[in-house]
Amino acid sequence: MMVPAGHAVEPSLSIRGLSKTYAGGVQALNNVNINVAPGEFLVILGPSGAGKSTLLRCVNRLVEPSAGEIFHNGAKITGRRRGLRAIRRQFGMVFQQFNLVKRLSVLTNVLTGRLAYRSIWRSLVYSFPEADKCIAIECLARVNMDHKAFQRADTLSGGEQQRVAIARALAQQPKVILADEPVASLDPKIARQVLSYLREAAQELGITVLCNLHQVEYAREFAERVVGMSHGSVVFEGSSLELTDDILHRIYYREPGEEEKEEA
Repeated sequence: MMVPAGHAVEPSLSIRGLSKTYAGGVQALNNVNINVAPGEFLVILGPSGAGKSTLLRCVNRLVEPSAGEIFHNGAKITGRRRGLRAIRRQFGMVFQQFNLVKRLSVLTNVLTGRLAYRSIWRSLVYSFPEADKCIAIECLARVNMDHKAFQRADTLSGGEQQRVAIARALAQQPKVILADEPVASLDPKIARQVLSYLREAAQELGITVLCNLHQVEYAREFAERVVGMSHGSVVFEGSSLELTDDILHRIYYREPGEEEKEEA
């Protein structure tokens, strides 16, 4: 098992031989192997259709892989049905489309990150104790949105909504944040602000982050390490400084089987 350079500790996440084939024979993942160090900000870089979203959904158990295993802090989390709620509680999600409840306040949206810790009846009526409200306000302050805690979510700009979504993930107090194209719909200035908030909060709290991106410039600017994916396979793993034109061609323009032909 390879551990990223400079990290002599057990990986926070270990993805081993992960494959996923959907109905109809569409292979989204092909023998993916990735280790992620505790507290690392890892960017998974690749075009649409590379398998990035499927990978994150396998990690948080929204999708069951066809083969392979995933370990979190040394414990296997794939193939388990019992304790699934507790497993998912460890993984906060940040989506491209924000997924806020527009008619609810900013604060209530962030509080939904605490639902995994509450009973079903409390979840149904959005009933939260004061301790949860304090956590939510602290998380909003981390992304400079606490002053809008009582506004409706649908009054916010796109960048503000994504900052609220990050606060919601932080309120879950996860060990890992999975961010799936979190800035795809934002302009460059706002995108950089959102990625900065995500990286800073994760660093300060020691949270491991897997962030799917297709924009090379953001990967170079924010990633501690980059995993490049193409057609469901890992085709690059290394520092953002190593993203040469040849590597980028391999990530974005490689055809299925191209590397095999070159090696032959």
